[in-house]
Amino acid sequence: MKTRIISLQFAYFLRDIVSRPDLEFSTLNSEMLNIFDAMPQMIPVPRELPVELPVMILSSERKEYTCNISRSRIDFILQRTNDEKSNIDLLKDFNSKVAGLTKAITSKQEVIRFGMVARYFHQDNTAVRTLRNKFFSGAADGAEELSLRFNKISESFGYKINDIHEINAAEAVTDGRVEKGIFIQRDINNTPIQGKHLDFETLLKISQKYAPRISESEIEALIK
Repeated sequence: MKTRIISLQFAYFLRDIVSRPDLEFSTLNSEMLNIFDAMPQMIPVPRELPVELPVMILSSERKEYTCNISRSRIDFILQRTNDEKSNIDLLKDFNSKVAGLTKAITSKQEVIRFGMVARYFHQDNTAVRTLRNKFFSGAADGAEELSLRFNKISESFGYKINDIHEINAAEAVTDGRVEKGIFIQRDINNTPIQGKHLDFETLLKISQKYAPRISESEIEALIK
């Protein structure tokens, strides 16, 4: 597998600070058909510390799914644990889980911002040359390290949607082997609007609209 998903993440930013996330979201696992089958981790985070710090972590025994719950946000993460599933299968699984989680969370709290993040690794023994030829002029000739970051902004459902690309020549360890290649991260998120929140229908439509942008074909098109 030359191009592989490393992880997929969906973040929900809550309008209000939740004082007891462990109580507010106590039924989240059952609503997600008990995919988080490992023992939950409770973290006694003092209230004076940043509200983004997780106070409860749900995970699956195989470490494929994780849900970090803080007082101000919830992050669902799908992690590749082996190469048994294709990128297409992982993304399909991720999108179905996000749909269920979106319904569960928006029934309890109002969400003002989302973040959809995909992290890929593309094997390439001449990664620096590939990035130089694709994105840089002759000024980068002789470079041994290359990286870039850019944001493509669009409008959707009345929101400004950021599409942030981060691309780096990097190395990854796969099955104990060090591989050279290109790390690609794509972070799609909205700019919040004061006094407005994302209801279930809108958030579901946005996630479905932008999910194709984190597909294998879209990621590979960035570097080819």
